[in-house]
Amino acid sequence: MRKKTIYILLAFVFLLFGTAVFAIEFIIPERINLIAGYEQSICYNVPLRASLYNEENIIVSGMETKPVKENIVIDLNKTTIVTPTREGTAKAEISAFGIPLKTVSVNIIPQTKVITCGKVVGVVMKTEGVMVLGTGSVKKEDGKVAKPSEGIIKTGDIIISCNGATVTEKEELKDAVSSTDGNALNLEVKRNDNLMDLEVIPVQNEFGEYKIGAWVRDSTQGLGTVTFIEPQSGKFAALGHGVYDVDTKELIPVAEGVVTLSELSGVNKGESGEPGEIIGMLDKENIVGDVLTNTSSGIFGTMNADGIKSLDGEELEIGLMQDVTEGNATIRSDVIDGEVKDYTINIESISRFGTSADKGMVIRVTDDRLIDKTGGIIQGMSGSPIIQNGKLVGAVTHVFVNDAKKGYGIFIENMIK
Repeated sequence: MRKKTIYILLAFVFLLFGTAVFAIEFIIPERINLIAGYEQSICYNVPLRASLYNEENIIVSGMETKPVKENIVIDLNKTTIVTPTREGTAKAEISAFGIPLKTVSVNIIPQTKVITCGKVVGVVMKTEGVMVLGTGSVKKEDGKVAKPSEGIIKTGDIIISCNGATVTEKEELKDAVSSTDGNALNLEVKRNDNLMDLEVIPVQNEFGEYKIGAWVRDSTQGLGTVTFIEPQSGKFAALGHGVYDVDTKELIPVAEGVVTLSELSGVNKGESGEPGEIIGMLDKENIVGDVLTNTSSGIFGTMNADGIKSLDGEELEIGLMQDVTEGNATIRSDVIDGEVKDYTINIESISRFGTSADKGMVIRVTDDRLIDKTGGIIQGMSGSPIIQNGKLVGAVTHVFVNDAKKGYGIFIENMIK
């Protein structure tokens, strides 16, 4: 009986320890952001402790009324109120049953206000080099079929140069192939961030033209929503998700790009199984900013003076992911009549540390005005700011194909970082 009790206790301990390890891996982030001078709550509902080491600029409610020099121990299974007093960094050691399991960085950032936008703009991006969409066959003069690029270049490859000459447009690659007279082409290719030198021998098609049997793209364009602009620097963030090539499904590497004003003419209403979209044109005569990077958390760049003036909105403080709660919120968009308005939504669920940064929360549109006009969330609304308790906390990223009223949102701190 005693031995059985010991086994049960050991099993219980292993279960708790296993739960702690799971929590460390999937619940506790690598980095926690806090805002200086702002009271914030920390609670992960897991049986773990966090020790803040040698931290002199964090006050913990109920422990001290002034910053302490000793280590601060926080129970992550309970709500703890912390108040960082100034900017800086710290480290927290996460432990279970006194066993250290993980070290987390704590970043204390300044109180940040940004211009909250919600306006649809045009985006034009040129790729770094030319992107390979796929390879195929070339029908030769004798009727036979050749596949000169098969097994050499692959879908998603970026051709950087050809015979030592930089390639930035598909016409440059086409001219280089045409001028080879059948001699080998030396291609510098980027594949998965690795550079490699490849050789392809063009063949003549049935019309006497030299081809390598590859389809390529050098640019993309579309409509999207600007989330915020940093007022001092003019830096902006938009979309809340990356721009991916429709054929390769790869994130498009940007060499250069611009943001333009847009001319909206209407919407195609979203229905179950058929996402809606904003109907409009890019006003390429009015360039208002430059696109510098394209990431899984959105596109980023700098607005010029005309852009800041044209996209001017309300200055709001940002809210970190621990500030976001399930319940009422609003999204900001000019999708109806080109006028920026707030529309009510409900934040239905929150996934603070999931694998997809652009799917941190599930939202549902509850505003009848938006539902009547668009059906809910439609393409082009990606980047629409999500506001809760007077703070910018996120942006709309995706629509549920089978329910246009529902979609995903990204936490604003994932865009800001």
